[in-house]
Amino acid sequence: MLRGICYLTSITLTIYALSELSRGLGFSSTSAGRLLGLLVAILLAYFISRFFYGFPLRREADLESVSHAMALMLPLYVFSLIGMLYFGVERFMDMARPGFVGEWSPFLIPYSLAFWALSGILTAFFYDAVPYELFSERGRIAGIMGATAVFALNYNQPLLTGIWRPEDIIFFGAAFAYSYSANRKPLALVIAYLLSELPLWWCLLHPLGKAAFAWWCLLHPLGKAAFAGYITARFLLSAYFLFKHLRESL
Repeated sequence: MLRGICYLTSITLTIYALSELSRGLGFSSTSAGRLLGLLVAILLAYFISRFFYGFPLRREADLESVSHAMALMLPLYVFSLIGMLYFGVERFMDMARPGFVGEWSPFLIPYSLAFWALSGILTAFFYDAVPYELFSERGRIAGIMGATAVFALNYNQPLLTGIWRPEDIIFFGAAFAYSYSANRKPLALVIAYLLSELPLWWCLLHPLGKAAFAWWCLLHPLGKAAFAGYITARFLLSAYFLFKHLRESL
């Protein structure tokens, strides 16, 4: 437990110091700076985890572990589906646009994949898995609570930014920590994270609705339909996985 508390304190102070430094130097206002900040954060988190825990964690994933994490996301996916039906596809898709994006460009496709993949690695490995291993010395519940605390304090740096998102804390914090406690495969959490991030999918699916890309994309009239299909498909897939795991547990 003491190692868990020391890890929480160390990584929180480090991430906050890095965030302040990035803002002070203006890195966080540029695309390259945001990627560099994530890479540095992962590197620092790795060294901190080596000191308190001793990396590496398991780096493989399988359908069972991914489906378990996806099943736990069902309430979040239901919320998104209801939001899309209430606001309409076009407005809901616009609401999913990343805050740092003005207009879409082809550069956003590789950039968004890299950005959210790095964010997923930082979240799954260093905000969920490592703290769970440290705090779970006092039991599974302590591990989940400890990992949730690390996530809540570091994701979006809420003590600096004031951004507290309960849905992120519940699902990417507590639910991910619970899923990790069952499977011990953080890479499965990274996959579930990528499938769940609406801003990423805005970057990937937005060009399908842009007439400027009609010459290479036959699906451009279906841009909104593609986004609606993504929201619906992940809801149905999550519901199926939840039913599957509940049936197997009986």
